[in-house]
Amino acid sequence: MNKLNFYTVDLEYVDFLKKAEYEKRGFSRVPNMEYSNKHKPKFLCGIVLQITGIGYYVPVTSYKEQKPDNFLIKADNGQTVSSLRFNYMFPIPEELAFVRNISDESDHIYRALLSQELRYCIKNQELIQRLAERTYKRVLLGKNQGLILNSCDFPLLEKKCVEYTVAVSCRFESTNTNNVSVEP
Repeated sequence: MNKLNFYTVDLEYVDFLKKAEYEKRGFSRVPNMEYSNKHKPKFLCGIVLQITGIGYYVPVTSYKEQKPDNFLIKADNGQTVSSLRFNYMFPIPEELAFVRNISDESDHIYRALLSQELRYCIKNQELIQRLAERTYKRVLLGKNQGLILNSCDFPLLEKKCVEYTVAVSCRFESTNTNNVSVEP
């Protein structure tokens, strides 16, 4: 797998996944990717896992408590500054994940923090990928109901990822041939 990086994601796609989980489960664990203007934009670290050619991305969150299914990110001074919560990772088609260019961040202090976080993730890439795979397998095994309830429905989201990709591809082809669109 390529070196880890930070990404943003197409918000329509996230809403599509959230809707699918709501319809099946009555709730969704796909993370909110939009906050008010008072907060910095949410972003993801990826690719942390590949399942049948689909890349999984995990949210970078301010949550700082060690749990079995997360990875604490530390700043250069050793202080925990954020974490990766693998139970909230979700599959994203490559064309809907956009590299978050840290150098574009106008706040130089925040830019420095992002750089430290990314360096730490890259330094620990193998461990991050092992933890992502472990969480994925634990959820699929279904032995821990608490973990299942607090995790994305990975098989459902993989299916919806493929459906979305096909629908968008069909919409693109239809638009280019006769201006007819297909909604995912």
